[in-house]
Amino acid sequence: MVISNVYRIILLAILPVTALLIYYKGQSYDPALINFNQSQSNVESMTVFFPAEIETLSRSGQIRMFTSKNLYEYVNGHAEYFISAGFVKLAVGEYRLNSKDYPDVLIDIYDMGNSMQAFGILSDESGGNITDFKAGLTGFKTPQGLGFIKGQYYIKISTFGSTVPLDSFIESLDNRISAGSDPFPEFAALPDIGQILTTRFIKEAYRGLDFLNNVIEREYNISGETLQVFILNVSGENISNITDSFISYFNDSDIKFTESREDEKTIYKVSDPYEGDWVLISSPDTIMGIFGPYNETIINSLIKQDHVFKTQ
Repeated sequence: MVISNVYRIILLAILPVTALLIYYKGQSYDPALINFNQSQSNVESMTVFFPAEIETLSRSGQIRMFTSKNLYEYVNGHAEYFISAGFVKLAVGEYRLNSKDYPDVLIDIYDMGNSMQAFGILSDESGGNITDFKAGLTGFKTPQGLGFIKGQYYIKISTFGSTVPLDSFIESLDNRISAGSDPFPEFAALPDIGQILTTRFIKEAYRGLDFLNNVIEREYNISGETLQVFILNVSGENISNITDSFISYFNDSDIKFTESREDEKTIYKVSDPYEGDWVLISSPDTIMGIFGPYNETIINSLIKQDHVFKTQ
């Protein structure tokens, strides 16, 4: 009993000393001792994308930053979708016409890591209804704003007023955001062969084939007929592997095809009981497929034109 009382007295004596030490440490706290370098770098690198003013609207408050750890706080229920698509970080800025309690314009800039992943988000959010705002700038418009991509960035502008100068916002952000070394050359590789109907990004198992991933498909209207062209974002070594997978698939599925060579490209004309007649073009730089009514003129133009690109 005496020993127990001694321990109790010692503990009671230690508690105020411990509290005093904690208080002292708190008063002596130096914020520089905590490594905020990464978060500060994130803020600085993307803050420059947001101008202080755009026409009559002024930026309000600080730029808010989100990472994969706290993205759910901003897009609750949709965060996992962005993260699974390659999300790196998000910067959010608000613009107001005056001192209202709510913004007139909200700008979200998602760093998706590379241009292909940014386009995947754009394709999904647009429902495939993608257009070219101007040379080198691809996106979509809605009654509430618009979205577009620039390099690895997916930019979303949401408006809460009919007088918002959207064109000025597009121009300002386009001038400030660099495509860097990832300017999305896949679009340059898609042919100019007719009216563009839709452009889609298929991340996995294009047309049910498990070896066809990261595919861009563009649908065209050519003289009243619909034609689809797909192109893969793959490296040279993977091109050979995917071509071999196609040949194995044709043979295993008893799909007939003919093979020819022209201008360093291998052309496979396929008679497919599932997809109909279509054409596969394999080159040292990319793989391209053409589905739809067979048109020798269009196929020859795609074979001969220099539309291939180098992937990173």
